[in-house]
Amino acid sequence: MEHRLDLLENAIDSLKEALEKYQDGERKGLSSYKFAILHFSHFFELLFKHYVTKSHPLLIYKNPFSRKIDKENTIGLWDAVQFLRNEGMEISKDFNNDLVWIKKLRNDIEHYKFELNAVEVNQTLGRLIRATNEFNDEHGIIDVTKYLGGRHLQIYNELGDEYTTKLYSSRIEAKDESDDGDGHYCDWCGESNVAAKKGDKLHCKLCEEITQLIECSICQESFSEEEVRVWNDDHPPHVDHICDYCYDKIMNM
Repeated sequence: MEHRLDLLENAIDSLKEALEKYQDGERKGLSSYKFAILHFSHFFELLFKHYVTKSHPLLIYKNPFSRKIDKENTIGLWDAVQFLRNEGMEISKDFNNDLVWIKKLRNDIEHYKFELNAVEVNQTLGRLIRATNEFNDEHGIIDVTKYLGGRHLQIYNELGDEYTTKLYSSRIEAKDESDDGDGHYCDWCGESNVAAKKGDKLHCKLCEEITQLIECSICQESFSEEEVRVWNDDHPPHVDHICDYCYDKIMNM
């Protein structure tokens, strides 16, 4: 007996396994969710490799000029993403952050320790499904739903629809509740316009995390910790910070 799958078939097979493990998690607990993340990450890597092969099948190999092509290593996810960028396909910041998140979590699961909860899995898979659909709608490469049916398609659509509805509501709430009347990017869940600015904090209406804001000593605008750097620490405990934009502007003067 032989079991053969081409690249796309292998990707869809992993997606189906991910959806089944997600459904199992609702009955059997978090151990099944762990495998849902692993299978979903595998699906994404194979799907992006498939996108590359649409330009030419040999581009999946790191060295497409090798005389022993069948022994060559294949490209990774980030190679495939960069190839698509070089071809002019836009990978949104949110989508890229989602890919970074799930790849890191997969690596932690496989090689180290990790933390996971049911809500986080639901939001992550829903977000990634939405991003997959939007990417395919924009570039018209492959409609994943055409390769699913029955309960697989039902779970896939339910996850995507549920997340899309919650995202829409969160953006409205964030704008209504924000001091400046605008929604803001959340570093925790990686979504745009979902956090309300309240004083010196961002309150995400989607993942419910709170981000401390730090004022830039040059432009007096507020930024998250990841967007500033220490500018003057000569007089502790007071420390001045500067945003990346002001830092680059000063350094390039």
